[in-house]
Amino acid sequence: MSQNLHKNKPNPRMKAKQKKYMKAKCSPRRCAYPQQQILGVGPKMINSILIGLRENDVAHVRKIVDGLDEYEVANILESLSVGNRQKLLEMIGQYLAPDVLPELNEVVQEQVIDTLDEKQIVHIVNELDSDDAVELLEHMDDKEQKEVIRQLSPELKQQVTSSLSYPEDSAGRIMARDFVAIPDSWTVTEAKHYLLTEKELPDEFYTVFLTDNEYHPTGEITLDKLLRAKGGEKLDAIKDGEIVPINVYTDQEEVAHMFREYGWKSAVVVDANNRIIGAINIDDIVDIVHEEVSEDIMALSGAEEGDVYKSPLAIFKSRVVWLITNLVATILASSVISGFENMISQIAVLAVLMPIVASMGGTMGNQTLAVVIRALATKELTSRNTWRMIGKEFLVGLINGILFAGLIGIITWYRFPEYQGLSMVIGLAMLINLAIASLAGILIPLILNKCKVDPAISSGVFLIAVTDSGGFFIFLGLAKLLLF
Repeated sequence: MSQNLHKNKPNPRMKAKQKKYMKAKCSPRRCAYPQQQILGVGPKMINSILIGLRENDVAHVRKIVDGLDEYEVANILESLSVGNRQKLLEMIGQYLAPDVLPELNEVVQEQVIDTLDEKQIVHIVNELDSDDAVELLEHMDDKEQKEVIRQLSPELKQQVTSSLSYPEDSAGRIMARDFVAIPDSWTVTEAKHYLLTEKELPDEFYTVFLTDNEYHPTGEITLDKLLRAKGGEKLDAIKDGEIVPINVYTDQEEVAHMFREYGWKSAVVVDANNRIIGAINIDDIVDIVHEEVSEDIMALSGAEEGDVYKSPLAIFKSRVVWLITNLVATILASSVISGFENMISQIAVLAVLMPIVASMGGTMGNQTLAVVIRALATKELTSRNTWRMIGKEFLVGLINGILFAGLIGIITWYRFPEYQGLSMVIGLAMLINLAIASLAGILIPLILNKCKVDPAISSGVFLIAVTDSGGFFIFLGLAKLLLF
């Protein structure tokens, strides 16, 4: 199935009109908008669209959108408020290119789909490649998804139904069904003739995959190498080495790791019988890496990707669980303090010093946590180097503990000379808590990962419980032991 990209070239006369329109109507007072350049879309163009929306100038807005590619239209839609986005969609209507939808943030994509009727959605999905069509369909509810699939072209219906049968975030979900595979027994001349005469080839491809008689992948050859080869040469003789196929059930994070390790630009996906059923290209991997990294970074703080496009109520719902969990961890830490209430009432300065121990432990643990979660995500931390990593992080915590124990001990001795032994208490507490925090920062994500729980989501809560509750308990416990 061909992919109809939105490639309308800007008309110079139209651009001149736009410039005149913006110059006439965009005063600094009326066109207040963040002065940032979004790809080819500048603040003047955004302001011009906002004025067109405000004045219901449909012809002007359509002219601007018609001169942009799908990436620029997507960025405009993302930069507008929900109300202005809705108004823009009503104005451009059928002028919205199908290829704009896959370029949108997931939250905005769902909002745009909600504004379209079923007939428009079916038209858009029919114009997309199978992998982009699957991306749109998997965000719909089951009833709407089935109804849209029912109305698709027979070829695309078979492709998306097959892809949606595979687990979410698997190679089967992200693979494209449009690829070029030819027998490895052909000559260069036969291959060139096929590529020049076959009408059902993908719009864009850079690699030709080679197969045996049973459609098993045997190698690949890039287009530039194929063009330079002599006509009589066999493809099997000039292929770019052996091929490493990706199983259709492989997780997308593992697929991204394989692309990084092998330096691939594309790869074939095979079924249980080792037959080619799809291909994954580097642009899909870039999207996956962005998605996974954003997800992990947001998860560490309890936020979600796309919060910038959500309503306040939706953001509240997504964050409140994380805040409640942190509240429980904080209550646990405060309960530790309450156990030493009488001692603190006798030496009030303990209440001043104990947050220092807990805070330093939290900082130390978070540093280790960030390193370990990244190492797990990039497959740099394996069973072969786990114990070495644990020992190294513990040593780092110990060295930092010694340094900051001496530093805070000197400061405490100078600041509170009337309390003999307090500098030794806080120094020992600092040393022990930093060592424990560094161990917690690596052991917590490792244990969660072993239990098949995403460490990026859950590690922070457990770390807070260890460093805060542990820090308070160690400091106050040592104070009771050595000062009373």
